[in-house]
Amino acid sequence: MSPSQLDYAAEELDRLEQAAQDLREKLKSQIAEFGFCPPKAEKSRRLVGEKYELTLSTSSSTEIKDNEVQRIAQVCDPDVFKQLFRVEYHYKLAHGATMLLSRTLPQGAPATLRQMFARAVVLKESAPRLRIEKIAEPAVLEMTGD
Repeated sequence: MSPSQLDYAAEELDRLEQAAQDLREKLKSQIAEFGFCPPKAEKSRRLVGEKYELTLSTSSSTEIKDNEVQRIAQVCDPDVFKQLFRVEYHYKLAHGATMLLSRTLPQGAPATLRQMFARAVVLKESAPRLRIEKIAEPAVLEMTGD
């Protein structure tokens, strides 16, 4: 390939990648606005075409700041702490931790527990993911006239 052909190929590839990205964004917007929530997938929206099923999914991750959790452990009653975190190599959010904080704080919890917890736990949203799958074509049954 000559240098001009290489440039043309690179420019064409850039154009196609941009067009694909623009189309993906349009699809995400359409799915977000008009899609339905599939069973057992509360963080997903889906649209179904004749040949393809398009699913837009979101997720989040939780970051636990160990030094902030250790401060909570120092000032909390151990029974309260066990309801917030379970101890592993790294701290993991205990089941029901946010429910505990949404009610009146239990005895043994410092008055500043909610603020301390907010510094210790960071919720991170991730970018929505778009999955496009081809729908299996139905089998064609042949009928014979015997």
